[in-house]
Amino acid sequence: MSMRTTRELVALAVLLVAVHAVTTVHGQTAPPNLLVDRVGPGAWEPRDDARPEQFLGEACLAVRSPGSFTQGVALSAAAAGTYAVLVGLGQSDRINTDGSITGMPYLYATVWTGDGIRVLAYWQGANSLVNAQATPMLARPESPTDWVRMYGVYEVPKGAALIRVELKQGERRGSPPDGSLARFRDIRLHLFPTGREARTFIDRYVRE
Repeated sequence: MSMRTTRELVALAVLLVAVHAVTTVHGQTAPPNLLVDRVGPGAWEPRDDARPEQFLGEACLAVRSPGSFTQGVALSAAAAGTYAVLVGLGQSDRINTDGSITGMPYLYATVWTGDGIRVLAYWQGANSLVNAQATPMLARPESPTDWVRMYGVYEVPKGAALIRVELKQGERRGSPPDGSLARFRDIRLHLFPTGREARTFIDRYVRE
């Protein structure tokens, strides 16, 4: 057996364990979180004005435009056809009464081919399989002390080899940044075998 084949089998076994194993999230079961909860290589990587901090007693990741955090999650071919649930909590120093998304916490992801050249999917509020019209991947807090749930469900396309998750601030043309911070915590990426299981998880997550 070639070394490449061995690596592929190991990657497949790891993914199958992740999909079928369970953990507990807010009182309900789910596959393990595929995101690493720390800052550094192989985990959340900061760009520009982005840093970990404490806010209202909670450890979080803070970004100021154009700053962001990104994290890549490698996939094997077995991930195709599973359903990714991306969730987290967002907070903002800036409160927009005019509906602008500028400065608001924005949870976003792209799905890439193995060569890292082609994007297969853009995971954002507009194409989530749940509540797409409400753009739930964007948090709209009504107070600087509010933590708001962000969430989305997406089918993993064939050929997907990498999910790149990004934490950043929303932007709207004509509504410039004002130097405020957006914060993120409890960011999770779970792969469910079926869309029904993924939607059930989200329904309970939103109702908490």
